[in-house]
Amino acid sequence: MKLAVFGATGMTGGHVVARALAEGHDVVALVRDPARLALHHDQLCVLGGSPVSAPDVARCVAGTDAVIHCLGIGPPGDGRRTTLVSDSVTAALAAMATHRVPRIVCMSNVGAGGSGRWLAERVGSPRFLRWLRPIVEDKERMEAALRASTVSWVSVRLPRIVPGPEKPLRASLDGRGIRLSITAASAARFLLEQVSGSQWVGSTPSISN
Repeated sequence: MKLAVFGATGMTGGHVVARALAEGHDVVALVRDPARLALHHDQLCVLGGSPVSAPDVARCVAGTDAVIHCLGIGPPGDGRRTTLVSDSVTAALAAMATHRVPRIVCMSNVGAGGSGRWLAERVGSPRFLRWLRPIVEDKERMEAALRASTVSWVSVRLPRIVPGPEKPLRASLDGRGIRLSITAASAARFLLEQVSGSQWVGSTPSISN
């Protein structure tokens, strides 16, 4: 398959790109600064551009079979309203419609859509949760855009992402049973599996180690 990847310079996005290439996929990655993506591979095309620019996003999406969207703002953010992720996904959906790309897999947060409240109450200080809320609200706008689209989509809600190797996964639609963290390698494996899998299409699974 040929995959368009957004957020390829992030911890999880980097794992997604590396794993996709190892599995034999072709990858087109849109990044603001191509110099930040140190990986070089014959099946990797790195484009410089903005993830919220319609022309740049369309260049990345055109001719691909699926989109994996790993763009995000690492918690706790700065506490200010952000539309980065929802604007980027909206641009991707428009490009997908134009170029007839059928599937998108997005990285979301545990907490979106009311998921994982017990987890937030258990580990988050009131100040941390206030700063995290704008990030979650942006992911909720993203998920609303996915639901309103005509493409096949999966929005994967993640807890704290940490470095580390792949580990066994837990998955839940209501967020229950989800633990406090997930390794970036584990998250990348699940995200990539959703490109061709059917179990979670049109849903928002929460996952953790």
